[in-house]
Amino acid sequence: AIMMYAMDIFERAGMRHVELCCIAVMASQVVLGALPFLLLQAVGRRPLLQFAGITMCLSHVGLAYDMMARDTTLWAPSWLPVAFLGLYVVGFSTGMGPVPWIVLPELFPVEMVGTASAIATGVGWTFAFVVCVEFRALRATFGSIWVFVLFAVFCLACLIFVTVLVPETKG
Repeated sequence: AIMMYAMDIFERAGMRHVELCCIAVMASQVVLGALPFLLLQAVGRRPLLQFAGITMCLSHVGLAYDMMARDTTLWAPSWLPVAFLGLYVVGFSTGMGPVPWIVLPELFPVEMVGTASAIATGVGWTFAFVVCVEFRALRATFGSIWVFVLFAVFCLACLIFVTVLVPETKG
């Protein structure tokens, strides 16, 4: 939802050049897409996934704070949502975006990789679709702050899942 509604987030923050901010965020995602392939052998898969879980969780908490601050007298400079969106892109692009697709074939026997990949792809895109379609309804029902807190909770749950259940497959 962060990437799909970046323009809304920037507009709410009062950014003057919303389109340029969105272009910068999307361009950074493309550039950062190569980073995990340079880090995989040196750092490992699980640490990249953990880094992603932490940064994505902090990004959602930060965006929730920014939205709360704009409704009150708390400190919230206009660059704050740009920073949190940037942090999200760093986490997603270096971990949760590419690394699961690298780990998946390392976890399953060769004869099961196709089926596991198909299931993972179907589940992932189904949830992405649901989030994109329901984001505005969730925001209208609960408010932007609580929607991003909810997303932060999901990222925290993902971090716990990775830490407890995902083995390191480096090497």
